[in-house]
Amino acid sequence: MSDKYRIVSSLGTGNSSEVFLAEHRKLKAQRAVKCIKKTANPIQPHFRLEADLLKNLKHPGIPTIYDVEEDDENYYIIEEYIQGQSLEAYVLRQDCISIDTAVHLALQICDVIKYLHEQTPEPIIYQDLKPEHIILCGKRIVLIDFGISSYITTDGNTFQNFGTEGFAPPEKYQGIPCDLRADIYGIGKIMAFMASRMPAGEFQYLKPFIEKAAAYSREERYPSIEALEADLNGLLKVGNQNHQHEQNKHLLTEIAVAGTQKRVGTTHFSISLACFLNQRHRRCIYQEYHHSDCMRLLAKEDGGYMRKDGMVAYERFRGFPYYGEGIAKWEQEAKIHIQDYGVYAKELSEETKKLIVVMGSRPWEMEQTKNLLEKIHMRSHLVLVCNYGNSVMAKMTARMYHHRVYCFPLDEDPFRMTGEKRKFFQKLLRQEGW
Repeated sequence: MSDKYRIVSSLGTGNSSEVFLAEHRKLKAQRAVKCIKKTANPIQPHFRLEADLLKNLKHPGIPTIYDVEEDDENYYIIEEYIQGQSLEAYVLRQDCISIDTAVHLALQICDVIKYLHEQTPEPIIYQDLKPEHIILCGKRIVLIDFGISSYITTDGNTFQNFGTEGFAPPEKYQGIPCDLRADIYGIGKIMAFMASRMPAGEFQYLKPFIEKAAAYSREERYPSIEALEADLNGLLKVGNQNHQHEQNKHLLTEIAVAGTQKRVGTTHFSISLACFLNQRHRRCIYQEYHHSDCMRLLAKEDGGYMRKDGMVAYERFRGFPYYGEGIAKWEQEAKIHIQDYGVYAKELSEETKKLIVVMGSRPWEMEQTKNLLEKIHMRSHLVLVCNYGNSVMAKMTARMYHHRVYCFPLDEDPFRMTGEKRKFFQKLLRQEGW
C-alpha cells in the first residue's frame, strides 16, 4: 500500500482478508483499508468485482470508496471509515426493542437494498445480509462488506455458495443461482433477529411480514423490496393511528426524565421544566418516580406546603413525592406529567412515552454516559440534554451519535426562570414538536 496512508490499528480479520483503520497523512482523515491476500482463493477473483461495485455506488447507507491499490502480496480497497456499532451488538445489548424501532431500521435496510436492486444496466444483489454487516451511526444505518455481492445476469452469479448460516436463503445451499429475493430473505431474518428483543404482543404484529420475507420457497416471498416496504409503512401508519387514538383518549402527555447516573441534575432539570410549562399556562405536575426527600423538604420551605391530597405546592410549582403506584389517581390534575426517575431504569426501555436523558459532562461521568447511550440512542421520542452548560461535550456527543443534543445552561435555582433557561426550553419544545 502506498505511503500516503498510515496504519493505525486492526479493525477485524476474516479467512482471507483483514480490515485496518488508517489515516491519510496529508488530509488527516480516517479511512478503512480492506487488505485481501492475492493467494486467497476463491475470494481473489472477486476483488475486482467488489471494487467495481463500490466505486459506482453513491448512497448514504453505503461506504464511499476512495482508492484501490495493490502490491506484490495484497490488494487494497480504501474506503470511508464507518464509526459506530453493529446491529448485532446493538440488539444484544437491549433489554427491549419496540416495534417502531425495528420497523424503522428495517425500512432503512430496505432503502439501501432497493438502491442496489435498481442499478442499471444490471441489478446488484448483496447476498450476505446479517446484523454484523449493518453499522449504526447514530440513527443512520450503513451496509458494509460487499465481498460477495454481484451483478445479476442472465447466467445468475458464480458466488451463490457463500453466505452466513441462519441468514443465507435455502437456495444458496441447493446450487440454485440467487436472485433479488435472496436479499429479501436476509431482511426477513434480520427482522426476526430484532424481534427476539421485542415484547411478545408487539412481535405478533410483525410476525406475518417476517414469515413472508423469509419464506423457505422464494416464490412465496415478497416479489420486490417495494412490496415489503409498503407493508412495513402500513404497519407504522396503523401504529401511529393507534397511538394518536390513545393520546386523544387520555389527553395526557407523559415526559419521563432520567439521568445517566446519580447527581447529574435530573431533579433540577425536571423541576425547571415543570415550572416553565406552568408559567406558560400549560398545566403540569412533577412526579417523583424514585425515593427522594426533595418534595417533602420543599413543603417545609417558606412559601411551600403540602395539600391534603399529598401534593406539594410552591409558587406555581406542583409536585408529588414518591408514593409508589398510588400516583396514578392524580392523572386528571394536569395534562402534562413530568416523571423524574432519577437514574435511567429498565422500565424506560419500553418506548411508551417521551424520554429526556440528562447527561453529566464531567470527565468522570463520561464512561457511564457512553455506556447508556450505546444502548438507547436509537430509541424513539428520545431527547438528550447535556448539563452544566458544557457546549463542547454536547457537540461532541451529537456528532458521535448523530443525534440532536441540547445544552442546559448552568443554573442555581430550578424554580426561577431566567432568560437563558426560557430560551432553552422554548427551543427544546419547538424543535421536538411538544
